[in-house]
Amino acid sequence: MALERDIILVYGMTGMGKSRWTRAFLRSQSRVFIMDTQVEHEGLLFDDLGDMIDHVMRYKAFRCRTEYVPDFPLLCSVAFAAGRCWLVVEEAQRVLPASRKELPASFEDLVYRGRHKQVNLILVSQRPSTVHIAARSQWSRIITFKQTEPADVAWITSVSGVRDINPLTLPQSVYYDIRPDHCEKKVLDDVRSRDATIPLEPEPSSQQEEDES
Repeated sequence: MALERDIILVYGMTGMGKSRWTRAFLRSQSRVFIMDTQVEHEGLLFDDLGDMIDHVMRYKAFRCRTEYVPDFPLLCSVAFAAGRCWLVVEEAQRVLPASRKELPASFEDLVYRGRHKQVNLILVSQRPSTVHIAARSQWSRIITFKQTEPADVAWITSVSGVRDINPLTLPQSVYYDIRPDHCEKKVLDDVRSRDATIPLEPEPSSQQEEDES
């Protein structure tokens, strides 16, 4: 029987909170690989993936990173072989650009067969439309901070089926957490390093409160 796993898409303009959300989420995970092109995450940074493989074979828990995009196909293979882990792809538009004709076979294995090995994915980018459609088609969760392009908002609302959201107007640190069965509007809680839920519905104005009273 196939094991469940997650494919999380994290979107948002620079400085809105997507990297902070990703780092906070990863604090509770013990087996993590990161395609860290910006070199902004915690964990051991490897120039040689052979050394990374040796490290993973020695330790049950790990947080391993590489910054080199050419390493990505092998990194996917390492994650698939390790199993029960997370693979995070920062700047996914650089690693898996929409203009690319074919995806690395090792990444396709993770997308279409990774659930059997319980390999979870997090793809982080500014905009959905800049990432290859096959890389974002099997999502189980979308985290979206502020978006500036109506076409990107249209894609998010179309694939999620959630029409009453407006990422164009989100302030810094506020995001939509979208799953196939529900959607919540949330705000990053940096002090407690967790999410604090706020309601989707707008708060009533003072005039509305007077009318209702």
